[in-house]
Amino acid sequence: MLHCTYKFCGGCNPRYDRGKAYKQIAEKLAGAAEFSAPREEDQYDVLLIIRGCTACPYLYEEVQAAHRVVCTSQQEAEDAADVIRSFASE
Repeated sequence: MLHCTYKFCGGCNPRYDRGKAYKQIAEKLAGAAEFSAPREEDQYDVLLIIRGCTACPYLYEEVQAAHRVVCTSQQEAEDAADVIRSFASE
């Protein structure tokens, strides 16, 4: 099972329901990935970054993760679970 965490942008310009997108991704990955709030001392397989738009470049480098998946729209949210699932086979 993948050990995952998530970060939301500040939400200054959200163009879709970011919370709903996160829930859809987490539900689609049930049994394959476990999400928890980020903790400074933990190492993660995946950091899911959920942004409200395409303007924010921040990648949360302070979070230790082998992979970063960035979601900037509802359409990207639909594909994010498949991308994250692909890391399980590595």
